[in-house]
Amino acid sequence: MTQLATQPALRPLRADRSSAPCSMALLLVSIFLQRLAIPLGADQIPLGVPLALGIIVVGLATGEFRIDSSKVRVLLVIWFTATACTLFQVASGNLPSLLSLCLLLALYPLIGLAADLSAGGVAKVEDLFIRVMTVFSLVSLGQMAIQFVGVAYEDYLLRIVPEAFLLVGYNTGDPIAYGDPLYRSNGIVFLEPSFVSLFLGFAVALALFRHRSWFRVTILLAGMIPPLAGSGFVVLGPALIALALGRHRGRLLSALPALLIAIVVALVTPLGERYLDRSLEASNTNTSSSARLVQPYGALIPPALDDPLGAAFGHGAGSADDYLLTVGKDQVTGPVIPKVLYEYGLVGALGILAALIAFLGGQVRTRPWTVGLLVAYVYVNASFLQNTLVLVTLFWISLMPARPAPDDAGELLAAPVDEEQDTTRT
Repeated sequence: MTQLATQPALRPLRADRSSAPCSMALLLVSIFLQRLAIPLGADQIPLGVPLALGIIVVGLATGEFRIDSSKVRVLLVIWFTATACTLFQVASGNLPSLLSLCLLLALYPLIGLAADLSAGGVAKVEDLFIRVMTVFSLVSLGQMAIQFVGVAYEDYLLRIVPEAFLLVGYNTGDPIAYGDPLYRSNGIVFLEPSFVSLFLGFAVALALFRHRSWFRVTILLAGMIPPLAGSGFVVLGPALIALALGRHRGRLLSALPALLIAIVVALVTPLGERYLDRSLEASNTNTSSSARLVQPYGALIPPALDDPLGAAFGHGAGSADDYLLTVGKDQVTGPVIPKVLYEYGLVGALGILAALIAFLGGQVRTRPWTVGLLVAYVYVNASFLQNTLVLVTLFWISLMPARPAPDDAGELLAAPVDEEQDTTRT
């Protein structure tokens, strides 16, 4: 009896840890509803935000999600820092955006949670994602193919959804080059071509790590071509490096057929030349690549440090976008690093940025297929308050269990779905 009394209390297991309805629901919300919005006066609230919060509540109530005390500490540091800096701005007579602060509070609860799923449960979620993205890869290819045969580009979602309920401010449909009749594919339901590219890039990475067939990998990779966006390759590239450095580098052979197809497409269509042009855009200040990857740092970091109080506590939640608009740089985006530094200062850089990157970096170590998601979140995209990008990043890097299997030299590498046996905790 004495020995039993000294043992820590064990949390009861769920009856069926292989079922993942809430995880699957979150995943589908991040894909299918990312363009939908709730009008709120002059503003909009992405429909996915309240739905995701509702799913989280259900997941906690059913036991599929559980609160992880070590993760919650990171979340509380981020929330406390953002709130303290905002209160300082209010006390100083400034008017920070409360909507911006509320979005931060609403988008990041996944940091403090873990999905209570068995290996088989995680496999079901991954399988659903790969299957859904295979369909959207075909949609992406179809959008481009029908344009080649003379069917003009159309936003088909507008046929069934009133424009007032679609998020504004995104380049949902834009030509492959100014004045060109060909439009980049966006998979219909994705906010921008770069979003479908990012999701497909991660699907390819996951498919390779899970040893899916070369045919599946080829379809997914082929769908990344019509969006004419680099986000997918940013997500995929680091995963390929991680796989190449591991024992199972032979799985990269699954990507060879797609590579051959890409070479053929580059030679016989205008897409190859356009990809080459876009790869060199960052050095041109008149391009979207420069506006996302280069200009934000020069536009936001110097003014973020121009006075002591602003450098310490920032200029207020939501102020980065207002500043860029004021100085005539409304096309410049706000990636995580310059945005947090401008809005929350050095205090925010420590309590929000450093805490967030350190936490996600630690999670990626056991999930090497997600390292590209972290790169895209931190550097490539204006991700900090973009609900779809936050959700997909935290979902795969933090919420989903890692499902690693021991490999040579202590390496952690994911086992393929068809090889891994379901396990239960003791």
